[in-house]
Amino acid sequence: MSTPSAQQQSSAEPIVWINGRLVPWSAAALPVWDLGVVAGAAVTEAGRTYGGRFLFADQHVERLLHALRELDFPPASEKHQLLQAAEEIIQQNFQLLPEGSDLGVVMFSTAGGNSTYLGRPSSQPTTVVHTYPLPFSQWRNAFLSGVRLTVSQLRQIPADCFPVSLKVRNRLHWWLADHAAEQQSPGSRALLLNRDGSVAETSTASVCVVRNGHVTTPDGDVLNSLSSRLVERLCQNAGIPFTRCKVNLSELQNAEEIFLTSSPSCLLPVLSVDGHKTQTLPGRGAVFRRLLRDWSLATGVDLEQQMLRSDNSEISR
Repeated sequence: MSTPSAQQQSSAEPIVWINGRLVPWSAAALPVWDLGVVAGAAVTEAGRTYGGRFLFADQHVERLLHALRELDFPPASEKHQLLQAAEEIIQQNFQLLPEGSDLGVVMFSTAGGNSTYLGRPSSQPTTVVHTYPLPFSQWRNAFLSGVRLTVSQLRQIPADCFPVSLKVRNRLHWWLADHAAEQQSPGSRALLLNRDGSVAETSTASVCVVRNGHVTTPDGDVLNSLSSRLVERLCQNAGIPFTRCKVNLSELQNAEEIFLTSSPSCLLPVLSVDGHKTQTLPGRGAVFRRLLRDWSLATGVDLEQQMLRSDNSEISR
């Protein structure tokens, strides 16, 4: 794939797929009466490309469609349509990136229109596929120095409210938690606990804890994370013990390593939790280094070099 000139890059604009139509990024919008806007009633997915290839696309689309069925949302597009839409916009939008960069890929579908605003029932969802340049410059410092986590006073939404294992847009509690963490300790991110005080997750990532060479991750009220599932497979292939179980907060205070995993940023080391530092310097732990290497081999992209060398010049959003 040829790289466009700087002049072409500056004048071009990414495209977005909305209910079967391709529109420029600047024209992409949801109606004010859509329940995705009115109530935050939307199911979403967040993946990424690796060298312009949307790996694990099937899993992301399957999880999106599963969540729509579980929540009894109106049917969205078919799987093949969503995969085709993603491929089409990636093919165009990837050409707008500087060399070495990659795209985040987002899909979401809403619960339809608000009948009060419209004066009539409406079950027509808005289904969207869009991309964005992965912001490596925002993650680089965390990758090098580690993420500082602040335990939030807010608690994870319990599963008897709605299945938190499903990826949805209703995230006000996360915004409030991260906002409070920033006020308490500038530059930190919130770590939410469950009602019983056990570890849940952060707003954008799953938590993995390494003790005695054994990786554990919470299995309570947390997202069914595809990146966490990938970490589990990589651990199994490498012979690293991996367990999903309740993780108590005290286990983080004497952990050898802690790291966060998400589809867009992949792996980020944790420096401290409420000021308690991990035993191993961020990014230097044997488990973190092995998983980072194996994730890179599995995707064909040197994730560390991409994180460190990319200038992430955002041509357009």
